Amino acid sequence: MSVVEQTQSSIEVTNDSIIDVISKATVIPPQSQTTRIPRLSTMPREKADYKKYYVPKFVSIGPYHFGNPDFHYAETLKPVFAMRLVHGNKETLRRLLDELGEPERVQHLRSFYEEKSTAHIGDKEFSKLMLLDSCFILMLFAGNFEDFPELNRNQFVVVAQDLMLLENQIPFEVLTEVMTLTEVNCLKDIEEFINVVSFVRPMRRKRTWLQKLKVIRLLLPIRNDTSSNEGEHEDDEEPSHFLALVRAKLTKIDKTLKPTIKSFKYEGWNFRNASELVNAGISFKALKETTSLTRIEFDKGWWEFSGNVKLPPITLYDHTKQMLLNMIAYETYCCPIHDAWVTTYVWLLDCLIDDVEDVKVLRKAWVIDNNLSSDKEVATLFNEIAIDIVPNSSAYNEAMNKIQRHYASLSNTLFSQLKNEYFKSPWAMFALLGALIALFLTGVQTYYTVWSPESKCDDLCQFLKINHHL
Repeated sequence: MSVVEQTQSSIEVTNDSIIDVISKATVIPPQSQTTRIPRLSTMPREKADYKKYYVPKFVSIGPYHFGNPDFHYAETLKPVFAMRLVHGNKETLRRLLDELGEPERVQHLRSFYEEKSTAHIGDKEFSKLMLLDSCFILMLFAGNFEDFPELNRNQFVVVAQDLMLLENQIPFEVLTEVMTLTEVNCLKDIEEFINVVSFVRPMRRKRTWLQKLKVIRLLLPIRNDTSSNEGEHEDDEEPSHFLALVRAKLTKIDKTLKPTIKSFKYEGWNFRNASELVNAGISFKALKETTSLTRIEFDKGWWEFSGNVKLPPITLYDHTKQMLLNMIAYETYCCPIHDAWVTTYVWLLDCLIDDVEDVKVLRKAWVIDNNLSSDKEVATLFNEIAIDIVPNSSAYNEAMNKIQRHYASLSNTLFSQLKNEYFKSPWAMFALLGALIALFLTGVQTYYTVWSPESKCDDLCQFLKINHHL
């Protein structure tokens, strides 16, 4: 027997062994799917702009950037802020450290991060890290700007942006534990901060003429527009970290809405941008009093020939792209596809925006509140962010199918073209009206000229005929 035949006979397997191997197979999920605070420097999509959009600029929170000399000044502030939070009480600080330093607690908190990413930090140092970082964050919310002479306003802004980075997080349960032991409740301040940094804000309702009267305003309470029915759809599940808390506010599903009975299958759509929809008689409006990205609406308008697409309004600042990218990264690596609402809404806006003209359509409808330098920058922002993202394509299926059916209707398109051509200005409308009146009168004159009955000649007519030989 040759060497090759001996090798083949030695590795020959039976059907029973193959079935045994298949039946015992298990699936080990990727590390990024089990980690609630993943590290993005190893992810292919985030490598290109990693330092620009995912690395903190002033303060390191959590273990991923711990020890970086670029954040030395912020590290010197953390013990000072911790003592301020506990009002200089060392016993309170000791109780916090003991609580966070329990072996089971340390292992549990380490599980939030990628495996072996915290192996270089000992248990005592890790507990200290959790304590100082949580006290630093809570002190920022518990105090006023005047309480921090060590920080100027620009540094405050940068710190707020650093708190929105996915790699710059600690478990939210640590913040909850510290608030409980120190009896410092910052939840209301955190809620106000989220309202400030959120890029989805409810539209301000116009006051009625009664509410504008000073006496009436004193007697009747004016509703705070930033509340947006918070208590009607609260989620009892504690968020994994601070960024997840901000995202949870943006992706709340309004339980007060009645679910639709009719089911919709994916039919596809062939419109490309907002301008094409406008040409088909569809206008855009901002959803009022909502901070959630989970719903868009479509309803018929005037004479069933027009339609309205209502979208959650989004406000764009210089830091919005950074926040969107980090939330998309969190949804990509830590959330199921059906819960990727931020990713899906960015994808939807990218579908609607091809160029500057599309941005103008959405900006005039207050769907986009542009605080960037130009409309072109907005178009570039969404076109770049949406590269290689994977949305939940069935998220807005009902509304999108209604939009497609309206867009595909020939009568809607023709009526819209007529309206856009002749009703875009008063002069064009008057010209059309004059032309229609002239056409009507011409038709009447022609009718009576052809079909009018022959009349008898009266005395005047007879006189003219006799004397003038008519």
